[in-house]
Amino acid sequence: MKTYILLAAVTLAVFFSSTEANGIECEMCKMSVKIVVPMLGEDTESIKKAVDAECKKEFHSIPFGTQECKKFIDTKLDPIIHELENGTAPSDVCTKLGMC
Repeated sequence: MKTYILLAAVTLAVFFSSTEANGIECEMCKMSVKIVVPMLGEDTESIKKAVDAECKKEFHSIPFGTQECKKFIDTKLDPIIHELENGTAPSDVCTKLGMC
């Protein structure tokens, strides 16, 4: 019986952590799209710096927010830029990439 209770507790913890992480990823994506759209055509490093600055400003208060911003920029920003450059509507980018 204790094993089932422990298993249920662990499952719930993983589910809620995953849900929270997905919510943060979605918000980071939406924030990135707002910054990238007017900067399309500029060099990628300038875009990354702008997204990094805004991300740290918006998410500094969450635990490990700065690290999450870096990870997001390193792994998720290029696909966002690619989608926007290929004509995907800004309102559709985050959903299309599975972040929202």
